[in-house]
Amino acid sequence: MTKDELKTWLISRGYTEDTFGHFKNTIGEQTYRYKIQDISVRREVQYANSDGSHYWARLSTGYLKNLSINDKNQIVGLKR
Repeated sequence: MTKDELKTWLISRGYTEDTFGHFKNTIGEQTYRYKIQDISVRREVQYANSDGSHYWARLSTGYLKNLSINDKNQIVGLKR
């Protein structure tokens, strides 16, 4: 999969690109983001600390060359 293919898929799923080039989407009360790098991608979720600050935790990662979209329109190839 190429970066452009992944970006197109993310946009079709409601993700928007932020000023840093990451793609974010809020589903329910959780905010998810995809960080696309040169050869890899990370899927992360945002959590809140008790003091009100936020941090990102990695959910899965994978190399772009190993990613694909299955017949259910889902990304496959990401690993924990």
